[in-house]
Amino acid sequence: MKKIAFFLSIILLVSCSSDDDSSNEPYSLTQHFQENIDLFQADLVACAGGKENGLFDTFNEPTTVFFYPIEGATDFRYFEATSVSDSMNFDKYYEKDLVDEPVFNGYLWKFINTDFDGERMGIVTYNTPGNLHVCQPIRLKTNIKPTEVDPEKASVDVTGVNPTFEWEQGIINENVIYFQVISDLDGNLISGTYTIEQNFTFYDLGNVVFNITDPDSNPTLDPNTEYVFTLMGVSEDNWVNLFSEFSFMTL
Repeated sequence: MKKIAFFLSIILLVSCSSDDDSSNEPYSLTQHFQENIDLFQADLVACAGGKENGLFDTFNEPTTVFFYPIEGATDFRYFEATSVSDSMNFDKYYEKDLVDEPVFNGYLWKFINTDFDGERMGIVTYNTPGNLHVCQPIRLKTNIKPTEVDPEKASVDVTGVNPTFEWEQGIINENVIYFQVISDLDGNLISGTYTIEQNFTFYDLGNVVFNITDPDSNPTLDPNTEYVFTLMGVSEDNWVNLFSEFSFMTL
């Protein structure tokens, strides 16, 4: 009887341990906030785009979540909610283990999402000393409103080394801001700017509403040199409706 009681005690102990073991439970954004409660919560710039067959030549994943890691950023994380109605319910955002890679040689970064049905909501976080950075919720509309990819929706007027770029709204008329990158042929970002207007002249900041260019870089373009222009038209819910990319030559 003592042996039977002993084995029953072991079984009960293992059973209780299994019931209480939360190691297999998904890690929520709320938990992440609680574990970083001593940190100041700061902003983070992020958006996402995608379509069934991938994005143009530069981004060939069905859904890509882009974000800008400021200097000192570490511990990149991605949380996802399966219902759009839970966009502000952080209990419903669970960490998703995704591949992450540099963009523009690390000036930006991206998470490569896996396939999903319908729509999802995504949030990116990272840490800097004393801060937890959190982006605004991103509505992932790969299957509902796939990103339009069209290099001809943007154009360039080259005048020396200060070209002017203009672009159309695109077929999805929901863009509230436009992100422009000028990079060299090795993928190094030279300038990264946001405008509300549908034009940008390098490197005139007169209509720029947000600038991620290195403030110490004093960017310039060389004459008779080939560069790449990349444009993203972004909606209020941080979805990339329009993606346009092409190369151009300065004079």
